[in-house]
Amino acid sequence: MSNINRRRFLKTSTGAVCASILGIPLTARPRDYSENSKNAKIYTIFFPTAPSRDDTSFVPETNEEIIQSLKKECAGIDFIVRDVTKKSTTLQSIINEMEDLKKLNFDGVLIFGWPRDYVITRTGLPTINVDIICDFMNIPYSLYRAQGKILSASLDPWRFCASPKVSLAMFKDLVEKIKLIKVLKMMKGSSILTITDSEHVNVIYGDTLKNPPPRYNETILNAIEETFGVNVTKIGTDEVVEDTEIKNLLYNDSKEAEEIAKTWIREAVKMINTIESEIVRSAKVYLAMKILMKKYNTTAIAFHIRTLKKDPRPEERVWPALSTSEFQKHGKVAHCQSHLNIVLTSMLAQYAFDLPSMFGDYSVDTYNNTSMVQHCEGPWNPRGKYDRVPYILTDHRERRIRGRSQPGVGGASWVLYPPDEPVTIWQIDVLSKEILLHTGTTVPILSDCAKYKEHFYTMM
Repeated sequence: MSNINRRRFLKTSTGAVCASILGIPLTARPRDYSENSKNAKIYTIFFPTAPSRDDTSFVPETNEEIIQSLKKECAGIDFIVRDVTKKSTTLQSIINEMEDLKKLNFDGVLIFGWPRDYVITRTGLPTINVDIICDFMNIPYSLYRAQGKILSASLDPWRFCASPKVSLAMFKDLVEKIKLIKVLKMMKGSSILTITDSEHVNVIYGDTLKNPPPRYNETILNAIEETFGVNVTKIGTDEVVEDTEIKNLLYNDSKEAEEIAKTWIREAVKMINTIESEIVRSAKVYLAMKILMKKYNTTAIAFHIRTLKKDPRPEERVWPALSTSEFQKHGKVAHCQSHLNIVLTSMLAQYAFDLPSMFGDYSVDTYNNTSMVQHCEGPWNPRGKYDRVPYILTDHRERRIRGRSQPGVGGASWVLYPPDEPVTIWQIDVLSKEILLHTGTTVPILSDCAKYKEHFYTMM
């Protein structure tokens, strides 16, 4: 039994009795907190900052104006504001409320000015501490680095910067960081369906003979749940081929699949090395993936099997390459292999920037100073939902049929991304809590300044 003195016991028990009589929850509930809101909830604190208004007739942007500007740029976020510059709010009242932010499912904390008590930075929630230009810089950066989950930002409400572009850059940076909290909120409500016959829930990279750590599945699934709140469901070929709806789709004509295939063919620059029936079969894979996502109630999918029927002949195998590109047109995360770190990385990018991602096998050509990411899939809308880049429909590299333009060659696309555009190659590692990061620009293809000949791309 824990030690407790008489005064504390009476105070606690009296409070519990009063709460039960009045129907008041014991958890401190901020007065403007909305339990029913589906938006991300950010507890926002304004502390007094220097210099004083008494020193000048210049009027800075007010705290209310700052919040209104943030609301305009941060859709889907509720800011629950506490302003210590007002007599109605005290540091102690803030500390009291913040004790229960996790229980009330708050998603983050936003602090303007240096914190007067470090306890407000220890909620365990993602926190952003905004430094006001020319304020006392009593911000414990080394503590934040040790604690983790805390980002720093800056703001110029006094418009001290000679260039308005600099002040605007500070504000935009703050907005992007606040949106990251919303992204984490979206991740918590997400789930992944991974379809693989591997004994491991996450297909392992590199040497196929290497041994995963003990209890690998449990370890990585727990890490995903603890880090992002994302649930993962694993099924294999048996669950897919025995699904009644998928059987009906596979063995019967499908007008929907035919229309999807016609759209893919019509929007392509051309179709080479494959045939229309293979594109229709690819469209059926897309519809099958949609069926499975609905059945298992998931928001993202990784399809690592190559059949929709039991014991397929070589010419009956399927590939989801075109399916993933179609999902990406609709803002959905889908990949053709079960690499959970990559699926999670794509989900973060989709939620943060509304942009699809390509994943692939990575290699480096040092003589041409070129990094290569190659795969059978890639977004046809790399700049967002309604944007399109040219693509060529072709056969699949892993086909079991040698020869081309015949049943069994499958369908894939050669995506012609525009040259000289910035690219970020990145991937999270949920177990090591690391992010791998590399940047560059796209190289021109099929032009006088291309680094490789045409057969290089067609073979890839």
